[in-house]
Amino acid sequence: MSREDFLIGGANELFPGSQTIIYVEEEATYGAAQTVNGANSFRTITESLGGAEEREYRPDRSGSADHLERYQGRKSAEWEISKLILPSGSVTTEPDDDFMWKNLFGNKTVNATNIEYTLATAHTSSLTIRRGIRTGGAQGTAEMGEQVRGAIVSGADIAWGANGNNGLAQITYRGQAKDYGFTGNSSIADGYVNIATSAATFRVTNPKQFTVGSVVKIGAAGAVDSDTGGGNGIVIDTVNYTTGEIAFGETLDATHSSGVAVMVYNPTESTSGSPLHARIGSLSLDGSTSQIDHLGGNITIEDNRGLLNEEVGYDSASRVMRMDRRTVTFSLDFLVKKDELGTLLGNMVTKTAQNIQVNIGNEANKTLKIIMANSEFDFTSLDVPEQEMVRVSMTGVALGSSGNDSIKVRML
Repeated sequence: MSREDFLIGGANELFPGSQTIIYVEEEATYGAAQTVNGANSFRTITESLGGAEEREYRPDRSGSADHLERYQGRKSAEWEISKLILPSGSVTTEPDDDFMWKNLFGNKTVNATNIEYTLATAHTSSLTIRRGIRTGGAQGTAEMGEQVRGAIVSGADIAWGANGNNGLAQITYRGQAKDYGFTGNSSIADGYVNIATSAATFRVTNPKQFTVGSVVKIGAAGAVDSDTGGGNGIVIDTVNYTTGEIAFGETLDATHSSGVAVMVYNPTESTSGSPLHARIGSLSLDGSTSQIDHLGGNITIEDNRGLLNEEVGYDSASRVMRMDRRTVTFSLDFLVKKDELGTLLGNMVTKTAQNIQVNIGNEANKTLKIIMANSEFDFTSLDVPEQEMVRVSMTGVALGSSGNDSIKVRML
């Protein structure tokens, strides 16, 4: 076994997907990969980060019966993350996935009694999203990372009750990104005796373990104790796959020499919050003055923002833009009761606006409140089974009133 294999935990070590955490940071400049902070992490149910790059055959003709070359086009990425809805436990402390909520809605206000997310006409903020795999392992254990940069949250699904995850409220975020990358494990290449703390480049044994946007840590003085470039990791700005040289902008914490490990930086997670179960919650169709029984529901937000990926001179998306008006749709499931039948079907037939308010949870510091103040039911009919109870699934749309107010969310 080589020295490098020893430092990274063994060349044949596997990556268990059960040891996975997501890290998210807001970007100061669109597409500029950010460092990693364990405080800005959250746990997930499932997630996928997928990249793409156009590689097409040359369209011109030649004297050969074979295709002789493909050209390299633009890069892009798509991603999706499903997680439980987890208020932090304090009305003045944002949830772990605060950056996701904020990017989805556009505005956030921290009040004395709640944290409120409201919609924006146009917001251009972007995120760096990282997936750390085998986080929390012993020092020197092989780890892996993936990342997308220039990411936006263009849509989400909120589900609770019978529509949620075993009765727990959950949210699924989705969107696009500028580029995809990954991070593996290597070491400082031969020939280096003393890499100064002010160094901006050095060569690695296997540059193919890294991409632009990777965040790494470096072993100090040949050990596995980590140099994280000031505490949040070392962002790789460029990778030369021919010479093996990587470039970065952080100041190193220590000097280094050949053979020292260069590994993905997956800091220890710092998460909070407890799941919200359907046993606690309520629904109102008239602004919370009276409650109506329901089984669960689902809300879909399509903000219809996209990435401009067509301009000459760019190999991937260069900015965020609004493609169309947003749409907010919902579905609510009911067992039909005689005292509620007129409220449900009567307001559907008369196209009466509903002030729908959903409380998921009802404890202080542990409640999510969804407000859709100008909602209309679609036309539908009852589901009358041969046995069991008569049911109705009411779908509809949430409309704006004065603008950017079709839906808002509060953490209470």
